[in-house]
This record gives sequence, structure tokens and C-alpha cells, in this order.
Amino acid sequence: MIESLAKQFEKPRGILGKLAGTIMYFENRKINQWSIKKLHVQKNDRILEIGYGPGYGIKTLMSNYKSILVDGIDLSDKMMNEAARRNKNWIETGKVQLTTGNVAEFHPDHCYNKIISVNNYPLWDKPLMSLEGLYKLLENDGRIVLTVQPREEGADDDTAKQLGIQMKEDLLRAGFRNPEVSFLKVRPVLTVCVTAEKK
Repeated sequence: MIESLAKQFEKPRGILGKLAGTIMYFENRKINQWSIKKLHVQKNDRILEIGYGPGYGIKTLMSNYKSILVDGIDLSDKMMNEAARRNKNWIETGKVQLTTGNVAEFHPDHCYNKIISVNNYPLWDKPLMSLEGLYKLLENDGRIVLTVQPREEGADDDTAKQLGIQMKEDLLRAGFRNPEVSFLKVRPVLTVCVTAEKK
């Protein structure tokens, strides 16, 4: 049962998927708010969220910044349904657009001012290729925020610190500049955030 539930965090579906989505919603609240602050959202920004899950991050963004537009991509149809229900009004007005798919294959016809991903980066199957694609999708002076609370078995604070080093190196290799690593003490494991810019 525990192993089955753990798998649901990667691509939630069915009854266990709904339970995983609910757990992610409450667990990610503090982490989402912290990460959104690091986005430095400005008026009329167009923002991409990768791995939007049950849609809490998008709801927080739209509730606090009325003039922005938000796109989201997630692997799970189940999570898209949850996020769509939670953000129904903004979807109907065209301010939020949700899609499913692999970020490595995401090719919209517009660019973004900001990109955010919370508790999703370790699930990317082609992280460097994905970051290179995201770099192209980001406007000059745009900003990316990658946040992760390690959740694998045996993860501890050192896991978060090592992940911070890896994400920083990956961002630099993809062309991003001025990476900054910061940490948030939340239970059960330290959370890491790496921000960077396109100059």
C-alpha cells in the first residue's frame, strides 16, 4: 500500500491518485508560498508552472496577482482534472491554461516572463534538455524557480543540499545566469530552492 501510494506522487490516478493529490496539496502549501515569493511576480507577467499537481500554486498566484496569465503542464490527467476544478473561474476567463505532457516536449507558441516548478524536477526524465528548452521559452531578464523537498526513502537534509548543487549546475549548463540556492526548514526534510535568470 505504501509503495503504491508513493508511486502515485509521480503520476497520480484513481482513488490513490486522489489521496496523493490531497496530501500534496496540504504538504506543498508552505513550500509553494515560499517559492512564489522568489518568482518576483510583476504586473502582466506570463508564468509557466511545471508539475502543477492539484493546482494550489496556480490558485495562489491568481488570487494574489490579478493581471497575470498562467500556463501549466503536468504529466497526469488526474492532476489536470483536480487543478481545473480548483481554478475553474480563471480557466473560463482565459487567464489559466492547463495541459498534460512531458516538459521536454513542451513547445508553446509564446514565451514566459517567469517559470516555476515545485517538487517536480527530480521526476523529469531529460532534465538538461528540458532546461535548455525552457531557457528558449523565457524572455530576456526572465526568472526560473526550481524548488524540491526530497521525498525518496532515506532522504535527509544532506540530500537537499546535494540536490541544490546539482540543480545549480544544471541551470548553468543550460545557459541560465546568477543562480542562487536557498533552503526552507520544513518537516520532514529540508527544502531547497534554486533561482536563476536569463540575461
